[in-house]
Amino acid sequence: MSTEITMPKLSDTMTEGRLIAWKKSVGDWVERGDIIAEVETDKANMELEAFSAGVLLEIRVKSGEMVPVGTVIGIVGDAGEKVAEGVGAQPAQAAAETRQPPTAEPSPAEAAVGVVPERIMEPPEETAAAASIAEGGEKASPLVRRLAREKGIDLAQVTASGPEGRILQEDLERYQEARGARSEERGEGEKALVSAGAIQPLSRMRAAIARTVSDAWQSIPHFTVTVAIDMGEAENVYRELKGAGAMVSLNDVIIKAAAMVLQKFPLANASFAADGIVLHDEVNIGFAVSLDDGLLVPVIKGCGGLSLMEIAARSRELIERARGGTIAEADISGGTFSVSNLGMFGVEEFSAIIHPPQGAILAVGAVQDEAVVKGGQVVAARVMRATLSADHRLIDGAYAARFMAELKRVLENPVAMLV
Repeated sequence: MSTEITMPKLSDTMTEGRLIAWKKSVGDWVERGDIIAEVETDKANMELEAFSAGVLLEIRVKSGEMVPVGTVIGIVGDAGEKVAEGVGAQPAQAAAETRQPPTAEPSPAEAAVGVVPERIMEPPEETAAAASIAEGGEKASPLVRRLAREKGIDLAQVTASGPEGRILQEDLERYQEARGARSEERGEGEKALVSAGAIQPLSRMRAAIARTVSDAWQSIPHFTVTVAIDMGEAENVYRELKGAGAMVSLNDVIIKAAAMVLQKFPLANASFAADGIVLHDEVNIGFAVSLDDGLLVPVIKGCGGLSLMEIAARSRELIERARGGTIAEADISGGTFSVSNLGMFGVEEFSAIIHPPQGAILAVGAVQDEAVVKGGQVVAARVMRATLSADHRLIDGAYAARFMAELKRVLENPVAMLV
């Protein structure tokens, strides 16, 4: 019996993927777990493994093609088996066949945030404005619709080349090139007053970052709370650990402190969904890692149950994978809270954009020498400013203030982190 190979959904934001190369040819024998193809997601290049053994009977998507998630890209079956023309799962059905570990099928609310929540709190009644309205009758992924809006393209004018008349990103590019050629024919009179410089095409990573932050900024009502934290004791602990040979960074100390505080403030570790507030049972903290062409946010899973040394080891491992290009989708998904640290660049303070479907992110500045008043005396202190960006649909100002006050208390009294 034949088995369909589909384009997997490898991240919460992935709507389509590019097949970079096939590692097997038609007629080759495939064992379960063999690498059969390499695909490009919106975040990284990933290897696609076979779910079942058999002969690769058909290749339906060529190398270099971009197709929607769930599209059948190949067929594996018995030698000599005939595959009927047109057989293949629809994208909506096939999307379930991904290379993710088997899990219980999530409800629509769970799928919206990419996790299986333990508890859901009912939110206030939603207004009619919150309802989603489809744009036109053209078949296109959310990504393509967004790009069309940004570029001012009417999808009804675009010739589709995808499966079942679906408009692909390449169709938009061809339409835009044709439109640009027509504009050039209008003559010099319509040239811009200021000539533009060279246009650098967006990498897949930069395009994914652009989509994510744009959507987050437009859809999440952000507000920020900043506190100044005396990091003198935390730095002492950090230096003592380093002196004892421990491979730990100050950012690891901050992540550990955040994990402790998040267990006391569950709304800061929650996600807003259409039908409720998703309270995550685990504390999974993402931390930003800068790369040459953008950034990745690896996630340390189960931070609430990890020691400082365990967090440091996991952080170091994820940074090496991210910068070495070997990070897996599982390592950059499933986050419930994030930390972004620009202190190493001398940044005093900043606010960060929340990473959906998370409800908050902590922005950390540099630790600097400042004069402060203690016991009526002006003394030197090592001060760090930290800013919480929070989703106002989940968190009110007073709750965020209490969260930051507790974070300040933990970092200024770091002994508890070593227990």
